[in-house]
Amino acid sequence: MSSAPGFGPAFRRARGPRPRLRAGIAAIVGAGLLASVTGAYTAYALALPLPAIAPEVQPRAAISTPAAEVALPGYGAAAIGEQDAPGTVLAGNDLDSPRSIASITKVVTALVVLDARPIEGDDRGETITLTAEDEQRVADYRAIVGVVAPAPAGTEITQRSVIELMLVHSANNYADTLAAWAFGSVDAYVEAANAWLAENGLEGITVADATGFATESAGTPRALLDLARLALAHPVTATAAGLPVVEVPGIGRFESRNPVLGQDGITGLKTGTTNAAGSCLLFSADAEEAGETVPLVGVVLGGPTSPIVGGDVRALLASTRDDFRRIDLAADGEVVARYEAPWGGSAELRVAEDSAAVTWGAATSSSLIPAPRLRPGDPPEPQDMLVQLGDEQLRVGLEWSGSIPAPDLSWRLEQPLRLWGVLPAEESLAR
Repeated sequence: MSSAPGFGPAFRRARGPRPRLRAGIAAIVGAGLLASVTGAYTAYALALPLPAIAPEVQPRAAISTPAAEVALPGYGAAAIGEQDAPGTVLAGNDLDSPRSIASITKVVTALVVLDARPIEGDDRGETITLTAEDEQRVADYRAIVGVVAPAPAGTEITQRSVIELMLVHSANNYADTLAAWAFGSVDAYVEAANAWLAENGLEGITVADATGFATESAGTPRALLDLARLALAHPVTATAAGLPVVEVPGIGRFESRNPVLGQDGITGLKTGTTNAAGSCLLFSADAEEAGETVPLVGVVLGGPTSPIVGGDVRALLASTRDDFRRIDLAADGEVVARYEAPWGGSAELRVAEDSAAVTWGAATSSSLIPAPRLRPGDPPEPQDMLVQLGDEQLRVGLEWSGSIPAPDLSWRLEQPLRLWGVLPAEESLAR
């Protein structure tokens, strides 16, 4: 059979090259598509944020100290606390029952007058000229067996000397002289004093006179500790209450009536004795623990005699000191958290220097380690570890060691596969 005209070899030659052309086109398209997908994947992988490295926090053992054993007197009421911790009490009994405080009242008198008539620096203060009324007070207090110091009319005496006579020798006549001089009368002083007590958060103390002879001049052990803190914070009363002797020209030389002043670290403050109040002592002292001084304040009310109260105060102090302990909180270089990057590199969070604290009585420690997640290349910020020791929260400085570098390109390109579950996840990463 003959071929149809026009459809011979020429037709077959025209169709022959076309399959190869399509294959070439497919290869070109496939390569382009692969390059496009690869480029998109690479861009996606490199755009992913770098994962943060989770810390491996190191456990810290808790520190515990035993309960305090304090020798409180078996009579009246008592309290003892740290001077630098207003409103707190380490140990005591009958803390919030008001009791007559006798001549401890004179501490209030001194502070209230100093608030109204301040003494600057080492000055002696204003000059007071004694009157016939001041001289009569000597006879009046002698008649009721009150402690006095001579007060000849016309004598000039400084304000500081009057305060020293009142606090060191406990001269009742000079307490009235000071109050009347500053406020016009003792009655006006009493009104101002009770307002001052309220303003200074000492609602547990009330005064009915300037000397403490009045039974109604009373205070709670808790409030009296804060009174002692205020007295020690004022340079005039703090100095006067610690003087073993006071000598005033024209008046005389007088020794402190505090029987334990200077013993066992006792630095002040004020005695008081009346039939209603018994023997009382508001005191300050220093406790030493591992080279650190802890100033204390305390009070004993309602004692039988001044020597017995003095001995019991010394026993109270000794037993209180025994319950102070120096605790090592952390050691220089101690590792509190570690960081390991799966692509290489490591860092540690360490204690910057030895840290210790003094605590009292029963206390248990716990640590809060601020170990943040680290992102590669970012400089870590300074951190402090918080250590709770009893009621006190302490800060311990930390420092960084080592670094976490950025991962290489190979790890970055594998990152999407780990996210999609194609490759296993790395446990040390926190996303």
